[in-house]
Amino acid sequence: MPQLLLENEFGRIEQFLLGDGLQALRFVHQKGQGTISLYAGQVLTWQPHAQQPVFWLSKDSAYRQGKAIRGGIPICWPWFGDKVKLADGSIISTSNHGFARQSQWQLDAFTIAAEGVSITLSLRGEQLSKYWPGAFQLRQNLQFSEAFSQQLSITNLSPQPVAYTCALHSYFCVGHAKDTNFSALNHLIFDDKVTGKRQQRSPLVNCQGPIDRIYHREQNQQNNLVIVDHQWQREIAICSDDCQQWVLWNPGVNAQAMTDIHAQGENEFVCLEAANTQWQTLASQATRQISQVVKVNQR
Repeated sequence: MPQLLLENEFGRIEQFLLGDGLQALRFVHQKGQGTISLYAGQVLTWQPHAQQPVFWLSKDSAYRQGKAIRGGIPICWPWFGDKVKLADGSIISTSNHGFARQSQWQLDAFTIAAEGVSITLSLRGEQLSKYWPGAFQLRQNLQFSEAFSQQLSITNLSPQPVAYTCALHSYFCVGHAKDTNFSALNHLIFDDKVTGKRQQRSPLVNCQGPIDRIYHREQNQQNNLVIVDHQWQREIAICSDDCQQWVLWNPGVNAQAMTDIHAQGENEFVCLEAANTQWQTLASQATRQISQVVKVNQR
């Protein structure tokens, strides 16, 4: 049975079990509803009042320890992709996207007010990976209102500097990937992981995959993009802070080999990730933050 955590005239928050006994939160508010998994510290869904869902979640996602949840906003940290920089500076290949998205986070605080729902999560530890053994703390502040905001604070608690990469791996729900585009990306240089070509610049016709591109923010350029969804006649505006790259991903036909994406699911989402895919150095006891704000506008 769900456990009620808080209820007032504006809404309620409850805790429940997801899949194979994973703890999760569900909130209902005058301005919308959503779910968050404490395993992975991951926003799973958000649906503003009287609108389509904003974040996509696979019907076939695995909800068990040791598996990543397919959809929502996985936290890719302390590495993005499959490359890790060791303490001696060497770079090796390992499993994708770090351990934050497969760790148990703690619920620190939650509130419900007229303006929306606020939830704070944290992850603290050391020796969680032989490739990244240092002590650290992650703190995630989530705000759900007319807009959604996410702030991830990264603190190095170890006695030496550490190197990391990261991404807010957002799965945005769309009417159809082929009817979705981003005009602002046409002016940015990107590395194409599908073709292996680097430093490319070409128009993006639509978001139907296979697409796997890392777009590089230009100096002095505002770090905001708009997803234009022609089928659902809406725009999703995303503004990120302290992120130098945008990662655009859709598996296209390759989704057929992915057991945790339901049939035709690849047509229902576009991944646009606020990211730092190049190595960031964080001094001992220092803190860095990355964040994004998401707002939906009907066309």
